[in-house]
Amino acid sequence: MEKIIEMAKKLGEKVREHERYLALRRAEKKVMGDEAAKKVQDDLERQLTKVYKLEKEQKPIEVEDKHELARLQEAARTSPELQELLKAQADYFELMNNVNNAILLALAPEKEEG
Repeated sequence: MEKIIEMAKKLGEKVREHERYLALRRAEKKVMGDEAAKKVQDDLERQLTKVYKLEKEQKPIEVEDKHELARLQEAARTSPELQELLKAQADYFELMNNVNNAILLALAPEKEEG
């Protein structure tokens, strides 16, 4: 088991050096350094959580909540920092999905010939 853990650590180091990971960290720092972008991100996350909770509990979503969600989504859409972060997140998730798929392929039972 130790050998597998060591290989996983090496894989983590390689991911940490990958441009998509580095781009994600840069984009996160930009958002954290921009008060307006950070506020939009935080407010949007809170509003999405609120709406999701109401939906899950099958409670009505007030018109004001819908308007606030739409306003925040538009603010996020027009924020260059948040758009850069969303793109970097998507690129990073694609990388990690490809890594995971490669591992799953290696675990798949070999097809028998014949």
